[in-house]
Amino acid sequence: MRKTLLKILTVALCTVMLAGIFPREALGADAKEDREMRYSDVGARGVWHRPNSSGRETTLEGLLGVLDEMKSAGINMVFLETFYHGMTVFRTNLVPYYSGFEKFDYGEYPDYLTAFATEAEKRGIEVHAWVESFYLGVNESATLVRYHPDWMLINESGRINHATEGAELGGYLFYDPANPAVREYILRFYDELLTRVPAVKGLNLDYVRYPVSDFYSGTDTGYTDVSMSGFAGKYGLSAQEGISAFKAQIRDNLLVDEWIKYRADQVTTFVGQVSEMVNEKHSDAIISVAIHPDISSAYNQKKQDFLTWIENGYIDVVTPMVYYYGASQISSALREMLARFQGVYCYSGLYTTYHNQSVDELEAHIGASDSSGADGFVLFESVKTFFNPSQDYAGYLSESYGVASALPHWSSDRLISAFSDVIAARLLAGGADSESVSVFRQEMERISEIGEGSRESLECISRELVGLRDGLSGVVGGSDTSDAKAQLDLLVSYIELREARLSSKGFWDSTEPPFQGDDTENPDDNDSSGDSDSGDSSEEGSGKTGLWEFFRNLIERIINWFKKVFNTGG
Repeated sequence: MRKTLLKILTVALCTVMLAGIFPREALGADAKEDREMRYSDVGARGVWHRPNSSGRETTLEGLLGVLDEMKSAGINMVFLETFYHGMTVFRTNLVPYYSGFEKFDYGEYPDYLTAFATEAEKRGIEVHAWVESFYLGVNESATLVRYHPDWMLINESGRINHATEGAELGGYLFYDPANPAVREYILRFYDELLTRVPAVKGLNLDYVRYPVSDFYSGTDTGYTDVSMSGFAGKYGLSAQEGISAFKAQIRDNLLVDEWIKYRADQVTTFVGQVSEMVNEKHSDAIISVAIHPDISSAYNQKKQDFLTWIENGYIDVVTPMVYYYGASQISSALREMLARFQGVYCYSGLYTTYHNQSVDELEAHIGASDSSGADGFVLFESVKTFFNPSQDYAGYLSESYGVASALPHWSSDRLISAFSDVIAARLLAGGADSESVSVFRQEMERISEIGEGSRESLECISRELVGLRDGLSGVVGGSDTSDAKAQLDLLVSYIELREARLSSKGFWDSTEPPFQGDDTENPDDNDSSGDSDSGDSSEEGSGKTGLWEFFRNLIERIINWFKKVFNTGG
């Protein structure tokens, strides 16, 4: 009797389902419990960190304590100084291990970087290698300076010390960006770094430039044999009569602008080579760049043509060093720069804690970054933020950002999942009932499963998200959805940016995997979804394929269940 009743109920359920009386979303809401909400926000919450700047990272236990402190403050991204003063903090034959670190004990880990990056990953913190590309410190007896004196950058005085920076220490030392051997060496190092320590999620290129210099002030740089020969050959000059004669030829032939561009092009070539190597060998790695906030000064004084890097798709993230005291200055600089940035994420570099400013000023600076349109912030640097603070910065960060934030540059599935948490919480706060929010989260999960198999996949995701936004009021009727819709708009912008970044990396060039969920055997299926605007375009129609596939598979599961019940006997 019980089995017969079950069969009747099953037939009734299938009939209701096939008649379209029972909404698909309602079934989906009960099909799976909502997972625990993990993310409260989306945005970079970063810090630049010098190894053992806490004084506690001489052991694994001390290192873990530092990471726990950062995690409790909501830090989700650490730019860890990895190549500085011509040394590094992982074991490689290419660069000396940092002085003193060989005495430290990191237990099962072979070196500091491996320990820090691996344990940070366990805590939901991304570690990116902060590498000072062409800067070698101030010590002329350093290993890399002694072994490769021919690689050193020379100024117009014939010296390797560049007193425009670090004058009180004798002047900074730089590699020559125009020297192909230098660039090849650094590329090998970056490749080995990302290979040996896969927990490192990217490179944060710092000092990817020349020292501050000016042709007319007696501080100009770049007068190496390699650089002078290259420029002379291009413009019909002589590089054989020494630096003074060479500089005079540049001046007399009105080639100062060309000389600036020639050196800027050397840096651009290097950034392009880094991009090519990373995309070819470490395609998941993120390339970020620390840049000067003034575009003109960056180009003319530092030969840093970052607008070209962005235009060429070489970098994923810019970290403009808006190291100003006032929130209005930060806002103004960021708005001017963001107007010129297309196809990259922007995580603003803030100097507030290093300036020993108040917690209120830190809040104002972060607010200025957010309101200007930046995708997050990175604090310079960890010592004054956490280990020797003049204010309770860690307490403020913990209170304001202590619950995990997702990173905007994540893959689409992770990002949609994080936004699902954020938006669900805001819908509940706006008065939506839990059942409606559950329906919304199921829709977000379905969209996240479309994947990144092709450009069309990401375009489909964007369209589905726009459709969800437009229909949100119907899903959670009677509640305030304005904040949720704004978050969905932000998510769509990140998905579009994700598509632009993957396209720049040539992600789909070598192989074109089939679009996930695209039913190529049944071209008329798109019409069945009710998309009256799709017409005959298979690209447009693919946006509705995921919806149809979900609906069809759900019906098939119910019918199979129905058949199974009828085959159990009476």
